[in-house]
Amino acid sequence: MAGSQIGRAEARTRWNLRAEQLVLVVVANLIPYKGHADLLEALARAAELLPRCWCLLVVGRDDGYGAALRSQAAHLGLDAHIRWLGSVEALDSILAAADIGIQPSHEEGFSNAILEGMAAGLAMVVTDVGGNPEAVVQGQSGLVVPPRDPAALATALLQLAASIELRGQLGAAATVRATACFGLPRCVAAYAAIYQQVLAQAPTSY
Repeated sequence: MAGSQIGRAEARTRWNLRAEQLVLVVVANLIPYKGHADLLEALARAAELLPRCWCLLVVGRDDGYGAALRSQAAHLGLDAHIRWLGSVEALDSILAAADIGIQPSHEEGFSNAILEGMAAGLAMVVTDVGGNPEAVVQGQSGLVVPPRDPAALATALLQLAASIELRGQLGAAATVRATACFGLPRCVAAYAAIYQQVLAQAPTSY
Protein backbone atom coordinates (compact mmCIF):
# COMPACT_ATOMS: atom_id res chain seq x y z
CA MET A 1 0.00 0.00 0.00
CA ALA A 2 1.40 3.38 -0.98
CA GLY A 3 0.15 6.83 -1.80
CA SER A 4 -0.16 7.97 -5.37
CA GLN A 5 2.95 9.29 -7.12
CA ILE A 6 0.99 11.23 -9.74
CA GLY A 7 -0.12 14.82 -9.19
CA ARG A 8 -3.71 15.98 -9.13
CA ALA A 9 -3.43 18.19 -12.22
CA GLU A 10 -1.79 15.45 -14.28
CA ALA A 11 -4.34 12.89 -13.10
CA ARG A 12 -7.26 15.12 -14.01
CA THR A 13 -5.82 15.77 -17.44
CA ARG A 14 -5.38 12.03 -17.96
CA TRP A 15 -9.04 11.36 -17.13
CA ASN A 16 -10.39 14.48 -18.86
CA LEU A 17 -11.66 16.06 -15.66
CA ARG A 18 -11.89 19.80 -15.06
CA ALA A 19 -9.73 21.43 -12.42
CA GLU A 20 -12.76 22.82 -10.58
CA GLN A 21 -14.84 19.63 -10.80
CA LEU A 22 -15.92 17.82 -7.62
CA VAL A 23 -14.85 14.23 -8.21
CA LEU A 24 -16.11 11.29 -6.18
CA VAL A 25 -14.87 7.74 -6.58
CA VAL A 26 -16.13 4.32 -5.53
CA VAL A 27 -13.83 1.33 -6.00
CA ALA A 28 -15.84 -1.90 -5.72
CA ASN A 29 -16.95 -4.63 -8.07
CA LEU A 30 -20.55 -4.24 -9.23
CA ILE A 31 -22.23 -6.62 -6.78
CA PRO A 32 -25.48 -5.82 -4.90
CA TYR A 33 -23.95 -5.99 -1.41
CA LYS A 34 -21.35 -3.37 -2.33
CA GLY A 35 -24.09 -0.75 -1.98
CA HIS A 36 -23.86 1.06 -5.32
CA ALA A 37 -27.66 1.37 -5.44
CA ASP A 38 -27.63 3.14 -2.07
CA LEU A 39 -24.94 5.49 -3.36
CA LEU A 40 -26.99 6.38 -6.43
CA GLU A 41 -30.02 7.07 -4.26
CA ALA A 42 -27.88 9.23 -1.96
CA LEU A 43 -26.55 11.22 -4.90
CA ALA A 44 -30.08 11.76 -6.19
CA ARG A 45 -31.06 13.14 -2.78
CA ALA A 46 -27.99 15.39 -2.69
CA ALA A 47 -27.89 16.45 -6.34
CA GLU A 48 -29.57 19.84 -5.95
CA LEU A 49 -27.07 20.87 -3.25
CA LEU A 50 -23.95 19.45 -4.90
CA PRO A 51 -21.79 21.75 -7.04
CA ARG A 52 -23.16 21.87 -10.56
CA CYS A 53 -19.99 20.31 -11.95
CA TRP A 54 -19.56 16.97 -10.17
CA CYS A 55 -18.63 13.50 -11.32
CA LEU A 56 -18.70 10.01 -9.85
CA LEU A 57 -16.06 7.56 -11.07
CA VAL A 58 -17.23 3.96 -10.65
CA VAL A 59 -14.30 1.55 -10.69
CA GLY A 60 -14.80 -2.20 -10.55
CA ARG A 61 -15.60 -5.35 -12.48
CA ASP A 62 -19.20 -5.81 -13.59
CA ASP A 63 -20.40 -9.04 -12.00
CA GLY A 64 -23.76 -8.85 -13.75
CA TYR A 65 -25.25 -5.91 -11.84
CA GLY A 66 -24.05 -3.11 -14.08
CA ALA A 67 -27.10 -2.89 -16.34
CA ALA A 68 -29.43 -2.48 -13.37
CA LEU A 69 -27.24 0.23 -11.88
CA ARG A 70 -27.02 2.12 -15.17
CA SER A 71 -30.78 1.94 -15.48
CA GLN A 72 -31.19 3.26 -11.94
CA ALA A 73 -28.76 6.11 -12.63
CA ALA A 74 -30.67 7.09 -15.77
CA HIS A 75 -34.01 6.92 -13.93
CA LEU A 76 -32.63 9.22 -11.22
CA GLY A 77 -31.24 11.68 -13.79
CA LEU A 78 -27.63 11.03 -12.77
CA ASP A 79 -26.22 9.34 -15.86
CA ALA A 80 -24.54 12.51 -17.17
CA HIS A 81 -22.52 12.73 -13.96
CA ILE A 82 -21.32 9.12 -13.79
CA ARG A 83 -18.46 7.34 -15.54
CA TRP A 84 -18.49 3.56 -15.43
CA LEU A 85 -14.81 2.69 -15.80
CA GLY A 86 -14.84 -1.04 -15.17
CA SER A 87 -11.63 -2.69 -13.98
CA VAL A 88 -8.63 -0.40 -14.36
CA GLU A 89 -4.92 -0.77 -13.73
CA ALA A 90 -4.18 2.95 -13.26
CA LEU A 91 -5.97 3.19 -9.92
CA ASP A 92 -3.34 5.56 -8.52
CA SER A 93 -4.20 8.20 -11.12
CA ILE A 94 -7.93 7.83 -10.45
CA LEU A 95 -7.44 8.30 -6.71
CA ALA A 96 -5.15 11.26 -7.32
CA ALA A 97 -7.86 12.89 -9.44
CA ALA A 98 -10.61 12.44 -6.83
CA ASP A 99 -11.77 14.59 -3.91
CA ILE A 100 -13.91 12.08 -1.99
CA GLY A 101 -13.72 8.30 -1.73
CA ILE A 102 -16.81 6.22 -0.96
CA GLN A 103 -17.35 2.65 0.23
CA PRO A 104 -21.12 2.08 0.76
CA SER A 105 -21.05 -1.69 1.39
CA HIS A 106 -23.71 -3.66 3.24
CA GLU A 107 -21.03 -6.08 4.41
CA GLU A 108 -17.25 -6.05 4.27
CA GLY A 109 -14.15 -7.78 5.53
CA PHE A 110 -11.20 -5.43 5.72
CA SER A 111 -11.25 -3.35 2.56
CA ASN A 112 -8.04 -2.77 0.64
CA ALA A 113 -9.90 -0.19 -1.45
CA ILE A 114 -10.51 1.92 1.65
CA LEU A 115 -6.85 1.74 2.65
CA GLU A 116 -5.75 2.70 -0.86
CA GLY A 117 -8.06 5.71 -0.81
CA MET A 118 -6.77 6.74 2.61
CA ALA A 119 -3.16 6.34 1.54
CA ALA A 120 -3.88 8.57 -1.46
CA GLY A 121 -5.14 11.32 0.87
CA LEU A 122 -8.84 11.03 0.13
CA ALA A 123 -11.52 11.98 2.60
CA MET A 124 -13.45 8.72 2.83
CA VAL A 125 -17.13 8.06 3.49
CA VAL A 126 -17.67 4.45 4.53
CA THR A 127 -20.44 2.35 6.02
CA ASP A 128 -20.29 0.98 9.55
CA VAL A 129 -19.72 -2.66 8.61
CA GLY A 130 -16.85 -5.13 8.93
CA GLY A 131 -13.46 -3.53 9.30
CA ASN A 132 -14.54 -0.17 7.83
CA PRO A 133 -14.80 1.70 11.17
CA GLU A 134 -11.46 0.23 12.23
CA ALA A 135 -9.81 1.76 9.18
CA VAL A 136 -11.74 5.05 9.17
CA VAL A 137 -12.19 6.74 12.54
CA GLN A 138 -15.41 8.74 12.49
CA GLY A 139 -14.74 12.49 12.31
CA GLN A 140 -10.97 12.03 12.48
CA SER A 141 -9.87 10.28 9.30
CA GLY A 142 -13.17 10.19 7.45
CA LEU A 143 -16.91 9.82 7.94
CA VAL A 144 -18.72 6.62 8.93
CA VAL A 145 -22.44 6.19 8.19
CA PRO A 146 -24.95 3.38 8.77
CA PRO A 147 -25.27 0.82 5.96
CA ARG A 148 -28.35 0.81 3.71
CA ASP A 149 -29.05 4.44 4.63
CA PRO A 150 -28.98 6.70 1.54
CA ALA A 151 -30.14 9.71 3.58
CA ALA A 152 -27.19 9.47 5.98
CA LEU A 153 -24.83 8.87 3.07
CA ALA A 154 -26.17 11.94 1.27
CA THR A 155 -25.67 14.07 4.38
CA ALA A 156 -22.05 12.94 4.72
CA LEU A 157 -21.31 13.57 1.05
CA LEU A 158 -22.79 17.06 1.24
CA GLN A 159 -20.75 17.80 4.36
CA LEU A 160 -17.55 16.99 2.50
CA ALA A 161 -18.65 18.60 -0.75
CA ALA A 162 -19.26 21.88 1.07
CA SER A 163 -15.82 22.14 2.69
CA ILE A 164 -12.49 21.81 0.93
CA GLU A 165 -10.88 22.44 4.31
CA LEU A 166 -12.63 19.47 5.90
CA ARG A 167 -11.73 17.25 2.96
CA GLY A 168 -8.11 18.26 3.30
CA GLN A 169 -8.07 17.74 7.06
CA LEU A 170 -9.66 14.30 6.92
CA GLY A 171 -7.60 13.26 3.91
CA ALA A 172 -4.32 14.21 5.58
CA ALA A 173 -5.29 12.33 8.74
CA ALA A 174 -6.34 9.34 6.63
CA THR A 175 -2.90 9.17 5.00
CA VAL A 176 -1.18 9.26 8.37
CA ARG A 177 -3.46 6.54 9.78
CA ALA A 178 -3.13 4.29 6.73
CA THR A 179 0.66 4.49 6.84
CA ALA A 180 1.11 4.26 10.61
CA CYS A 181 -1.48 1.58 11.35
CA PHE A 182 -1.78 -0.47 8.18
CA GLY A 183 1.42 0.11 6.20
CA LEU A 184 3.92 -2.64 5.38
CA PRO A 185 6.39 -1.86 8.21
CA ARG A 186 3.59 -2.10 10.80
CA CYS A 187 2.37 -5.40 9.33
CA VAL A 188 5.87 -6.89 9.26
CA ALA A 189 6.48 -5.83 12.86
CA ALA A 190 3.16 -7.37 13.96
CA TYR A 191 3.96 -10.70 12.28
CA ALA A 192 7.45 -10.69 13.77
CA ALA A 193 5.99 -10.15 17.24
CA ILE A 194 3.62 -13.09 16.77
CA TYR A 195 6.43 -15.39 15.65
CA GLN A 196 8.61 -14.31 18.56
CA GLN A 197 5.78 -15.03 20.99
CA VAL A 198 5.22 -18.48 19.49
CA LEU A 199 8.93 -19.29 19.64
CA ALA A 200 9.15 -18.11 23.25
CA GLN A 201 6.33 -20.47 24.22
CA ALA A 202 7.60 -23.46 22.25
CA PRO A 203 9.06 -26.38 24.22
CA THR A 204 12.86 -26.48 24.21
CA SER A 205 13.05 -30.27 24.22
CA TYR A 206 10.93 -33.31 23.48
